[in-house]
Amino acid sequence: MWKSSAPSKVIAFGWRVFLNRAPTRDNLALRNVLLPEGSMLCLMCNRNEETATHLLLHYDVARLVWSKLMSWFDCCFIIPLNLFVLWECWSEGGRVNKATKGLWLIWHTTIWVLWKKRNDKIFKGLHFEVDELVEEIKVLSWRWLLERTLTPSCLFYEWCWNPRLCLDR
Repeated sequence: MWKSSAPSKVIAFGWRVFLNRAPTRDNLALRNVLLPEGSMLCLMCNRNEETATHLLLHYDVARLVWSKLMSWFDCCFIIPLNLFVLWECWSEGGRVNKATKGLWLIWHTTIWVLWKKRNDKIFKGLHFEVDELVEEIKVLSWRWLLERTLTPSCLFYEWCWNPRLCLDR
């Protein structure tokens, strides 16, 4: 995880998610930040308890975002049970090469964008669409790829058309 090209604050957030230390409603209740009689329901869907796994993986919008990203990579995808398995799927069986580091960057970008949109909805009342999130993930991951790696330049249309080709350069 620490070898990802994402910004350090994003990698640290990913680590907090793995350790179940992200400030989701379930963790805030454990720390007595939320009142015990308060609702633990996800503020995005109001159906399930808000946990990191639910918010970043099983929430309907998150599930659609991951599916669209996998189709962007031209892969079939079944939503795993937890974020560890998802990380392993994006790690390509433990081989660490440029493409794997690029996939880690996209994984980190995705959880970061999902988290930021959750906060925008809670604190600013903003709404968003799945395609808007996917586009933001593509743009942000492309920017981070160019700024933070030694990858030869890859135009944005190339990134949108075939990200694996850009990552394999």
